[in-house]
Amino acid sequence: MYWKTLRGTRIGGPWALLGICVALMIIMLAAYRLDRLLYASYLQEVRSTTYSELLEVRESFESVLHSQSLVLRELSTFIGENPDISQKEFSARVSSIRGVEDIVRSIAAAPDMIITLVHPLEGNRGALGLDYRTNSEQYPTVKRMFMTGKEMITGPVNLAQGGSGLILRAPVYLPKLEVSSDDIADEAEQQFWGVASLVLDYQKFLAKAGFTKAEERYDLFIDISGQSPDDEGTFVYGKQALLGDDTVKLQFDFEFENWVLHATTKGGWPETYPDRWMQRTIITAAALTLMLTFIYVLWLSEKRKQAEALLNRGVGALSDGFVMFDEHDRLIMSNEKYREIYGFPESLLKPGTHLRQFLNAGLELQSKSHGHARETDWMKHRLASFDSTVPAENEQYLLDGRVIKVSDHQLENGSYVGLRVDITELVQAKKAAEAANDAKTDFMGLLSHELRTPLTVILGVARIIQNARLMPASKKLLAVHDDEKASSAETLGLANEVFDQLSSMMDRLIKSGEHLLFLVNEMLDVAKVESGSMVVEPTQCAVADIVEPVIDQLRTLSHEKGLEFEVLQDAGTVFADVVRSRQILFNLIGNAIKFTEVGFVRLKIRSEEGMVIFIVQDSGPGIPEEDLKNIFEIFYQVDSTATRRAGGTGMGLAIAQSLANLQNGSLTVSSTVGVGSCFKLSLPEAI
Repeated sequence: MYWKTLRGTRIGGPWALLGICVALMIIMLAAYRLDRLLYASYLQEVRSTTYSELLEVRESFESVLHSQSLVLRELSTFIGENPDISQKEFSARVSSIRGVEDIVRSIAAAPDMIITLVHPLEGNRGALGLDYRTNSEQYPTVKRMFMTGKEMITGPVNLAQGGSGLILRAPVYLPKLEVSSDDIADEAEQQFWGVASLVLDYQKFLAKAGFTKAEERYDLFIDISGQSPDDEGTFVYGKQALLGDDTVKLQFDFEFENWVLHATTKGGWPETYPDRWMQRTIITAAALTLMLTFIYVLWLSEKRKQAEALLNRGVGALSDGFVMFDEHDRLIMSNEKYREIYGFPESLLKPGTHLRQFLNAGLELQSKSHGHARETDWMKHRLASFDSTVPAENEQYLLDGRVIKVSDHQLENGSYVGLRVDITELVQAKKAAEAANDAKTDFMGLLSHELRTPLTVILGVARIIQNARLMPASKKLLAVHDDEKASSAETLGLANEVFDQLSSMMDRLIKSGEHLLFLVNEMLDVAKVESGSMVVEPTQCAVADIVEPVIDQLRTLSHEKGLEFEVLQDAGTVFADVVRSRQILFNLIGNAIKFTEVGFVRLKIRSEEGMVIFIVQDSGPGIPEEDLKNIFEIFYQVDSTATRRAGGTGMGLAIAQSLANLQNGSLTVSSTVGVGSCFKLSLPEAI
């Protein structure tokens, strides 16, 4: 399962696998060391227990030997004072000595190295007459004792009276002899009498000293310093092989020799500790738990990295600027869009960069537009917006004309996030919508005026004609008709006057109707343009078929205003819709005549790179530069007052450009205020 998890979360990479292997080795080594520590702890506990228990054995051993050594010393002193002691006196003296243990088999005395005194006599007669000098087993110890003058212990030895025993021997000396001299101080010398010995039953001694019971649990060996395996007649106990082992050592408190007790548990120290399998199972379980925990931590770390990477990719994919600071005002993360908005260098957008560095960089931009006098106020305002718990939203106007919406929100832990949205297009669209709405309002006002004017004329003329009898000329005609004296010539003249007046009113009616029809057609064309239902039918035709009808209609108008109307034609045929092309030229030339008070209106036609170019120039007031980009928009008017004064709705240019585009052509404008304007219509040349 964990391997699938590793593969699924992509933590099976080389470094992760190396980390897992290293962790596994460390855990295995730690588990092994823990197992060895448990064994060492148990072994130390066993050694401590062994030492404690053998302390009692050593104390008991020393106690028995010391007590019997005192008995032997007391007897040696008595014999030294009574060298000619008899068997009876010897037995009586031995019986009177206090402290003789029940493990003592016999006590003997050997004047001149030959045993002649023994107690009890019964059972020990076999020892009488033993000459130490001829006993190869016991003589080396006796000889060493004689040379050192100290007590010696021998054992186990085969006793002459049978069995084995532990023999304590002490040298017996006669009292010191005094030597008199006038020149030399008193001197004393001791005379060797013999040997006093005390025989302990070997097995009973071991039992009383605790060795027999200790041997059930321990391997024991008593090492005597200076003793070699070949020495005869010395004390030997235990397994000499223990000398090469790591044993527990206890020092005996003997004056005559340096004894050391060596001990191990039976068969040697234990190679393992109790419940080792249970302990190893626990260690293994703990190691597995640690390993799985380590893998889980790696998994969490990888998931965290994946989440961070996903977050970074998501933040980087945002079309808006994103920035996040911690509670200490240090950068956590940001995206590329944030850097692009403000033009910050990449070195500034490193995690850990303080907020003030960003504000200082932004301050350089602000100071260019507001001046250094407002730097402090601007810095305070920005810091306050970040410290506030209330979400802050405002707009920043950058030097390049962009408008940035700033939204800063503080989080619960004191950190905060910020969004930077470029709303330049939205602001421009809003302004354009407001301008369009204003233009539409002006247009509706103008349109209502333009519609009311012809309708008023039509209705007025219609009412007059409806009441034609009330006209002055009609009244005169009727009066003459009733007068019998009136001549026919007079009557005919009055009738013609009535007809002329009616004809004049009908002319006004027709012009108003045509103007009203023109307005309706313009509105219909606008509706078709907005809905995309405007249809053109381009055909191959002569340029003159398009231009001449327009010139014929508008030349009279230009002459009435005293304008010079010039036409320069240098093109043959064009592939265009004749009617719609005339409509475009009629609008362009008509506008030039309407808005030009003095000077000229010129139409130039030429062929250029497969296109026929119609150029309409005038010497009118010109169009301001800020209005040139909007002049072809529906409902847009450069000056509604001038439009109303000159006549028209202001929809013509929008319709004209749409008609040009539908014919795979174009309509552009250039203008200089006070000099005039130039409109350029391009239509495909006929092949």
